[in-house]
Amino acid sequence: MKAFFLNFTRIVETSPRIYWSIIFGIAACLILFVAEIVHVQMVIDALNTRDQIVLADAILPLANNYQWSRIIVMIAAICWSSWEYFQAKKRLGL
Repeated sequence: MKAFFLNFTRIVETSPRIYWSIIFGIAACLILFVAEIVHVQMVIDALNTRDQIVLADAILPLANNYQWSRIIVMIAAICWSSWEYFQAKKRLGL
């Protein structure tokens, strides 16, 4: 187990692309979250109603689409970081 963590640390330290893939995933999720907030606020302003049922019917599909977008971004970031990890591992010969 100790050898695994030492090799893992060495691989991650030698490949900055692994860090970039993780940073990309976090930043993209944050951007999507802010975009969702702005989009929902614009829809609320455009509807100009106080009826909670109408607002919920308008906002729920938007929230679901943004949620799936964030899930796709997270999966893409995980796949990218895994790919970079295995490429770095192959280069180091471990």
